[in-house]
This record gives sequence, structure tokens and C-alpha cells, in this order.
Amino acid sequence: MAKMSAENEIEMRICDYLRRHGRSTVQDIFKELKLEKSTVNRHLYSLQASKQVFKTVEDNKRPVWNLVESMNDEQKAKPEQIKPEMTRDAIEEKHVKDLLKSGGLKASHIASKLGQQTQSTNKLLYGLMEKGEVRKCSKSHMWTLKNDQERNGSGSDRKLTSVSGMSQTFDVIEELGDGGYGFVCKVKHKIDDKIYAVKRVEFNSEAEPEVKALARLDHPNIVRYFTCWPDSDNWMSNQETNEKSNTTGSSTDTDDTNERSASDDDVADDEDDDDDDVSDDVTLGMESLTFTESTSAAKASGQCDPTNHRTYLFIQMEFCEGGTLTSWIGERNYGGKQRIPLEIHRIFYEISSGVEYIHSNNLIHRDLKPDNILFNDGKVKIGDFGLVAAQKNPSGDPIERSKRKGTPTYMSPEQENLRNYDEKTDIFPLGLMWFEMLWKISSGMERAEIWTNLRNQKLPDQFCERYTAENKFIEKMLSVTPEDRPHAKDIRLNLETFFSLHQNSLSQKTI
Repeated sequence: MAKMSAENEIEMRICDYLRRHGRSTVQDIFKELKLEKSTVNRHLYSLQASKQVFKTVEDNKRPVWNLVESMNDEQKAKPEQIKPEMTRDAIEEKHVKDLLKSGGLKASHIASKLGQQTQSTNKLLYGLMEKGEVRKCSKSHMWTLKNDQERNGSGSDRKLTSVSGMSQTFDVIEELGDGGYGFVCKVKHKIDDKIYAVKRVEFNSEAEPEVKALARLDHPNIVRYFTCWPDSDNWMSNQETNEKSNTTGSSTDTDDTNERSASDDDVADDEDDDDDDVSDDVTLGMESLTFTESTSAAKASGQCDPTNHRTYLFIQMEFCEGGTLTSWIGERNYGGKQRIPLEIHRIFYEISSGVEYIHSNNLIHRDLKPDNILFNDGKVKIGDFGLVAAQKNPSGDPIERSKRKGTPTYMSPEQENLRNYDEKTDIFPLGLMWFEMLWKISSGMERAEIWTNLRNQKLPDQFCERYTAENKFIEKMLSVTPEDRPHAKDIRLNLETFFSLHQNSLSQKTI
């Protein structure tokens, strides 16, 4: 009863305020009454349900509340003149879109501006993403509004269409990702009318490993490669010219090529973001194929002078329209979708099968993470081979590598700290991803705590109680000592044995 009295008292105070001040916004009320914004909102909607207050919403403005008893006779006689009210979710979605009109924002920043919990903001953002109104960059975690061309699936990319090798063969539908070392576009072939992803990178010796790896790998769980071709282009935007002309220095590492640096800032961004690694929409599913950092001897010698013609390599690949594993996880952490163990094990089985195939070809992926696990036609596709490397040199000896190359959140301890490591470095992120697929993480704070423990083989007690078999496998995969981790083949066989999974039983779509 005490709780009811307190609730009634708050509603009486709100009604009294509206009686004295008339038309007011939520901000006006909670500031004057010194209450939490969420509390005032909750009680206003309760009062609205009991027909004690009503609200009106004008274009591009916050909703205004007033007492029903203050409604004038004309409004009472002609209620249709009052603008039809929006649902609470629609209003909040509008506020989110209004904030994004000024530029990209992280979910945590949006939540702060709206006075919400980040989890509530994430639910709104993913709802808008499903409607095709916003997108999230998997690299910066910034949410942005889609323009009309993106929402309609039309438009063109002047960077690609300016190159004769593209414009003669493809119609560019939209740009999927853009980075300092290349970008990917969704295109439609002018002859066969099929949709592809085309990646453009500067053509030098460091572009070769990714192309050669894609060309030799033929597996149902790896993004399919079609062809590649070189082309030259003297077009460059002013911004790109400035960026290139201001770039100095190059890496002196003696590692194999195409390595992505993991700086301290990268670590901070990954660990600090409140909605780290939650979602990408369909078009962002191919964005992970874009950002390949390289250190070029040609750049160091000045051969890539932005005033000269440049040669690019265009890589034509399968377009994966089903989004990323990041998106899949985000929809279950924040979007309300259920986690179904059988579905999870099937997805993980296909990931493991793809990794097993990569390792069987004497290669290491080195950047396995949810952003790089794509879906197409309901099947898993491993993408982004920008950091692919040989397990051993032609003589069969270990290769000395640079430290801290990859994505900090998912890289193995040896990849972060040692110069010699083998294919077992890919098993560590597999363990992290399997856990992430099974276990709901609702906030950035919760993730930061769980992730630190997880990387040290400390799984939550509730997880171990619920997933008695899985937790033992994951713990082995997260072993600090690489030799203690299972091979990808062992993981696949264990999935078949313990969860009755087999490739023949996976003929149906995974998702």
C-alpha cells in the first residue's frame, strides 16, 4: 500500500504542476519536480491511459502534455483536430533520428542525451535498423542515418564509377565500407544482372596475399571469390589528396604482409564502448571486407604520389546479404530475439568447418571476430582475409611476425605479445565468439567485466551451470598455452559427437 501511495502522490504532483503551468514538456516537469525523467514519463503515460492527461506532438518538436480538464470546448467537440498522437516508441525513435541528423553518434552518447539507459537506446537503434533507417559502422561503432538513396537501395559511388573498369561492367548500388586502404561497394553486373561485392585496394605486392588466399580457398563457409583485375585512375577527391599528402612514414616490421595494427587507442575504443560489437545491418555485412592496413615499399619510396596515376586492384566477391554475426548477437542482446542453442551450435559448426579448411591450406586468418563472420542465403561465410598469413615458410620453419596485429578484443595472448605463433591463434577468438553467441550481455559495463575474466578462462558460474558441455570446450579453446587448445578439426568433431551435428544434417539453412 505504501508503494501505491507514493505512486499516487507523484501523479498528483504532476497533475498539480500541469494545472498551474498548462502545456509542458517532460523536461519542464522533471526539472521542476526534481524527479527522474523516466519516472515522469512512466507516470504521464499512466495518466494518459486513465484519460487524465493528453499530449500533442508538433513537427520536429518534443511532445507537449496537458490536463484533459484543460482541453477547450472546440477540442472536445472536434477531437480529430488534435494531431493523432504517436506511440511512445515512435516518439523516442523520432528523437533518436533528430539527434542523428547532426552526424554520427555512439549509442552511449545518444542514451546520455535522451536520459535513457544504453540498453533502451540500443533497442530503439536496432528497431530503426530493421526498418532500414539507420546503420552502424562496425569499426567506429557510430550510428548514422541512412540517406534516401541508401533506404531505396539506389544511388552510385563516384569513386568507383569514375574508373572505366567499373563503369563498363557494373552499376554501383551503394558503398558498403570505406577506409584509408580501400573500400567495398555493392554492385550489379550489367550482363548477368547478379549482385556482387567489389573491393578496391591499391595494387601493390601487399594486396596479393588476400587475393591469392581467396582464389585458392573454395569452401561453402568462406566468402566466394570470382575474379580480380587491375585498373588505373587519376581521379582523387580533395579530401583523399590531403589525407595522402599528409601521410608520412611506414612500418619497419619484418612480418608477413597485410597486417592491421592494434593500438592502445583501439583497445580503449573496444573496451569503452557501451554497445561494443552489437550490430550491423544487411549492407554493413560486407563492410568488414574493407579495412586492410598495409605498409608499402612503393609508398615509402614515393611511387604512390597522389598527383600521379595510381593502379588499383579490384576484387569481385560474393555479396553477403544476411548481415554479420555482430548483428546476430546484437539482435539477441538488445533486440529481443531468443537464443536457440541448436541454432547457435549449427552456426558455430559452420564457422569451425570454415576455419578447419583455412588451416588445412597452411593459412592463418588472424582476424576472426563477429564482424568478419557473414551470412548469405542462411549459411555462414568467413570474410576479410586482409591479415591472412602462411602458417610456416616454404622451408617449413616458423615465421617471425609482428606483435599486436589484429583486433585487440579478440586476438590471442600470443598474437598480442609474441612474434612466433601458429594456427592455434585462431582458436582463441573462436572460444570467445562461441561464448558470446550463447550468453546474453546487456551492457557495456557487464561486457567489460565478463570479457576480462573470459580471456583468463574464468566463465560466469551461471553459464557453467547452464552449459555444462560447452563451458568445458570453451575453457580449453581459451587456454593461455596454444598447445592446450584443440585444433579446428577437433572442435568440429566434438560438435558432431556432443550435439549430434554433422554437415549432412545441416543441408537446411542455418538462419
